[in-house]
Amino acid sequence: MSTAKKALYVAVGAGDLALEQAKGISKRVTSLPTQIVDSAKDIRELPSKAATLPRRSTERATSVVKSARTRLEKRSSGLRKQTTKTYKDLTKRGEKLVKRVQRATPTKRAIEQTKSARSRVKAATTSVRKAVKADATAVASAAETVVEQAG
Repeated sequence: MSTAKKALYVAVGAGDLALEQAKGISKRVTSLPTQIVDSAKDIRELPSKAATLPRRSTERATSVVKSARTRLEKRSSGLRKQTTKTYKDLTKRGEKLVKRVQRATPTKRAIEQTKSARSRVKAATTSVRKAVKADATAVASAAETVVEQAG
């Protein structure tokens, strides 16, 4: 499959995915009040957590520095794999949608109408070309007649 075709399928697949995701927004919005209440509970616990911060900060910083490189390498590798997988998934999704549209009856009807219109335009072009040629011949003939009669 060509790169251009893949890019088209990815674009179509991404649009289809975006539409699907947009359909679920209302469910998310209705769950917001519950999430806000849960966040308020967490905020009330902040003062007690802040008191233990100095001791825990040093321990945590040491731990974070030691594991940061490993986590970054794993994350980078994981993101690379996820990006490749997402690209392939969007390509498949887009290809499926394009094929479904191509097999649809309205699409087939439009293609047939386009073919018919194309042949009619071709025929009209040929007729116009012949008419122009005939007119040019008639004008040349008339011009010769006028020159003969004048001269």
